[in-house]
Amino acid sequence: MQFTIFTPTYNRAYTLPKLYKSLVNQQQQNFEWLIIDDGSTDDTEIIVNEFVAENKFRIRYINQKNQGKHIAINNALKIADSKWFGIIDSDDFLVNEATEIWEKLAIEAANKDFAGFSFIHFSENFEIDKEKYGKKRLVDRRDYEWEFPGEMLFCFKTEIIRKFSFPFFPEEKFCQESVLFLPILRKFKMLITDHVLVRGEYLEDGLSQNHYASMLKNPRYGMLSIQEKMKSATTEAEKEYLAEVYWDIALKAPHIPFLKKLPGIPAKLTVKVFKEKILKRFF
Repeated sequence: MQFTIFTPTYNRAYTLPKLYKSLVNQQQQNFEWLIIDDGSTDDTEIIVNEFVAENKFRIRYINQKNQGKHIAINNALKIADSKWFGIIDSDDFLVNEATEIWEKLAIEAANKDFAGFSFIHFSENFEIDKEKYGKKRLVDRRDYEWEFPGEMLFCFKTEIIRKFSFPFFPEEKFCQESVLFLPILRKFKMLITDHVLVRGEYLEDGLSQNHYASMLKNPRYGMLSIQEKMKSATTEAEKEYLAEVYWDIALKAPHIPFLKKLPGIPAKLTVKVFKEKILKRFF
């Protein structure tokens, strides 16, 4: 199998059929669909068993105790057996030519210096000019200019991404994918493209919609994600903003010892934040 399309899911029985249909419609059936169910309480297992019974392509379904998407990714990387690994969320779907284009991009990114390639996720509410997209090759993902709201997704070489993993904090269940992706992107090159291959909406119950609240509920992971972003930041303004967000989260987590928070970001930025933002509240 060339690609593992990995879908972590939790109580998304109502969205999975759309993703499944998009996989059935792929022009190139060069993949397996690996689903890890993070302890759903709806009809997810019943729905997936119906997909499996149709025998359109290889599907592997695993049910884990509810621990969060990041732990599902860790577990998926342990058992993925294809050359390439891409994460497609349960509320998204692929355009019909997605895996066919993946095949071509995989050839372009075969060089050992590359960890994989990127593509674009846009809302299905935007009309995309197919003649306009899919031509760019960028050196840095931050050079991409966004015409519509969306995000950059990645397909990694399995042998590379498997060497990285999320840490495990048993009392927390949300961790940004940047904790996994940014160390890879700093160490390896990526083939950055503007192919629009995934569509979908940000649902009200989705992690993206509740980003800040999720970090407050999961402060260790939130602080860790900001530390990783700090390592990749290129401007002082960006670093100062991240430092402010870091301490906003850290100070709202009294159960974490203060001394464990201090090494999180450079000392000079911590001093600056405390002088300009925090001390002014009291003096």
